Amino acid sequence: MASDNLPAGFRLPLDTIADFRLYTFLDEPQRTAEALPNWPRTHAAFPWVVGYSRFGDFFLQNPDAGKFLVVYPMRGGGSKGYDARDLTEFRETVLDTFDFHLFAFPTMAFVQEVIARVGPIPEQAVYIPTPYPMLGGSGEPSTYSAGDVWVFLDIVGQLLRQAS
Repeated sequence: MASDNLPAGFRLPLDTIADFRLYTFLDEPQRTAEALPNWPRTHAAFPWVVGYSRFGDFFLQNPDAGKFLVVYPMRGGGSKGYDARDLTEFRETVLDTFDFHLFAFPTMAFVQEVIARVGPIPEQAVYIPTPYPMLGGSGEPSTYSAGDVWVFLDIVGQLLRQAS
């Protein structure tokens, strides 16, 4: 679906879900090597973790290069880089766009079903399919629960390293 005909500033209607935020941004960036020890391929090129989505994707920054990286743990650890001077520009030109929402979140109905099923989660938590799809799980909304973001990223990092 192309987004060329959408109005400027279009946002998914997540305001219908009380107190839901798609993303959590860290008060202070964390060193990637310390926060994500099982993701070594990201350490040198993107030394700072700046946030994550509520579905476990994480955002890294290289401020010297003016670049950000979004890593998708549940998609085999794939990633995509973006040019942005700072977090504000990254949010405006990437995270808050319709095209990114289409890619990062299966469908609005999926997001709403997971949230309705699991309920609100604490700031340091993410929605996680159990078992993980890479271990045979279906990834259906009914399989989601909540878990600590750092434990989730550590476990998935270990699984992906063992698989490679």
